[in-house]
Amino acid sequence: MGREPTPEFAAQVAEEYEQLLEQLEDDSLREIAVMRLENYSVAEIGQQLGCSLRTVKRRLAIIRERWEDQRR
Repeated sequence: MGREPTPEFAAQVAEEYEQLLEQLEDDSLREIAVMRLENYSVAEIGQQLGCSLRTVKRRLAIIRERWEDQRR
């Protein structure tokens, strides 16, 4: 068996990814979440979006909180 995910698994992950992003009502939260999932650092996100590190960290905390609430 190869290291590639099955098409079914890839579809399931894509669907869950979309559902998580839909929970974030704010476009800026979605943008930060996507960038972080793409492995951008907090500093890189702040620089790209013109936000302070504190703002990015605060928004990431909001994202984590919303996603954790959904899992409960």
